[in-house]
Amino acid sequence: MPEASTSDPGAAARVRLCSRRDNGWSALLVRLLDNAEEAELDLPPGDEQVLVLVTAGTKTIESRHGTRWWRADYGPGSIGLTAPGHATRIRWRGPGRTLTTHVHLPAALMDRTALDLWGTDAARLARPDALSVEDPVLASVAEALGAAALAGTDELYAESAAAFLAVHLLTRHAQAPPPREPGREELRTRRAVRFIRDNHHLPLSLADMAAAAELSPFHFLRVFKTATGQTPYRYLTRIRVERACRHLERGELSVTEIAQVCGFATPSRFASAFRTQIGLSPSAYRATVRG
Repeated sequence: MPEASTSDPGAAARVRLCSRRDNGWSALLVRLLDNAEEAELDLPPGDEQVLVLVTAGTKTIESRHGTRWWRADYGPGSIGLTAPGHATRIRWRGPGRTLTTHVHLPAALMDRTALDLWGTDAARLARPDALSVEDPVLASVAEALGAAALAGTDELYAESAAAFLAVHLLTRHAQAPPPREPGREELRTRRAVRFIRDNHHLPLSLADMAAAAELSPFHFLRVFKTATGQTPYRYLTRIRVERACRHLERGELSVTEIAQVCGFATPSRFASAFRTQIGLSPSAYRATVRG
């Protein structure tokens, strides 16, 4: 069933497995849920692209957008897609319980993939969002991810699957034009994006990022913002916060250490940037995800 949150589902479902908690995966999140016979709940907007596969049982599910309810019948192989930033209210009913596999892809991965395919941020596309789709490829990959998580497979498997899913979802289930050959400036933007992601822990300046793209700082600023919808500094901060989330989820480093390894000048700057982007302090986020 469609889902926009990684929070505790409460009485609506029982979490059988959480790959972040049980496997330490950070490239994506896989959760296996045993869902109640019927339930109704509000799903807050999340920052991930979510794919939900029904693996056992049948249900009738309804989703409200605005004042209108949409309805679909779910069975094994049925898939729901929820785009980042979408809040909704859902309810379902049916005989017996259902088992579902939930795959959460980071919005940053979707954006990076869209940049590679179209030279633009995924937020500028109609990102995958549907109450019910039939896609044997998605179903097969999601089911394989669930089995891999149960088996304790290395995260390399999850990273490879995440990259494939991002491409497949955007090319098959987003309202986007066919991918085109990138222009010269787009290739330079991609080089800068790779440079930022590989060196986010360093005290990067605009001149450093522009040099990676082989552009003047002024020209680079314009080209980068046109391609991504963000300034280079804002993109860098977003990558740093994204990496900080992974460290907080693993629980191996202190908040002060995470601020340092993610490139923040001081813990206070880290806390301020994190709260602005995530809506929680680093400590509160760690407490939430690690339960």
